[in-house]
Amino acid sequence: MGCFDSCLRCLSLVPWASLIAAVLCWAGTALFCGTAHEAVSNSYILLNSTDFYWNETSTDTIIQNFKYSIYGIAAFMFVLSILLFVDGILSTRVVKSDYEEGCKTSCCGLCIGIFYTMLVYICGVGWLLITCFAAFPIHFFIVANSQCKANTCIDFRQTGILPAHLPDDIGRICGDDLTKFCSTPTFNLTYQLYIVAFAGAAITLLSMKQFLMCLSANFAYLKMTKKLAVYEDTKYREEMELNDIINTARSNERLTYKY
Repeated sequence: MGCFDSCLRCLSLVPWASLIAAVLCWAGTALFCGTAHEAVSNSYILLNSTDFYWNETSTDTIIQNFKYSIYGIAAFMFVLSILLFVDGILSTRVVKSDYEEGCKTSCCGLCIGIFYTMLVYICGVGWLLITCFAAFPIHFFIVANSQCKANTCIDFRQTGILPAHLPDDIGRICGDDLTKFCSTPTFNLTYQLYIVAFAGAAITLLSMKQFLMCLSANFAYLKMTKKLAVYEDTKYREEMELNDIINTARSNERLTYKY
């Protein structure tokens, strides 16, 4: 029975909401970073398989910088999710344990909670933008797929990949090039990778929302704990003062009775 109670106590100290948010964050970040990295690489291969005009040097630089950004996002989100999960554990222990010096701990926890809340809010806005941008390649492949079925030329100037001031014979895929572009396995694979990357970004955005709710709840609990600690301290001092007054009155009564 003692072991069972210990297990229940340990389980009660686990911040399940923060744990779910961390798992969602890891899964979403892994999906987005892995599939986006491969999708960009396949897009580069897909562009090289066509003969339309594009600046290869600048495109290589953009793709490499994008890959490095993916590496940085993956590392940052992993560290951030760990820190937020640890903060959830500490906040849960402060609330559910009988900690006598809770005022000092709560003051520090409030400051950390405010900082994490602002950081998660900024990350949430960033992932919202990433999710919106991740939808653009999906839209392009949907349009390109419909044009492939209708045997209509694909104009990359309409997508923003190429400048709009280029001549009509540059930046378009038609005829045999269009058939080759649409029938290659890389086309469908890249399309599917972008869909998974969009789903991963959406899952990560959901985890940021979950973390934000957890931090808001922890902030309220820690603030309540701080007020409760101040109330208990004030109540203890009032009781001590009342006991001193009662003891002084009793001492005076004894002295009066004695004389």
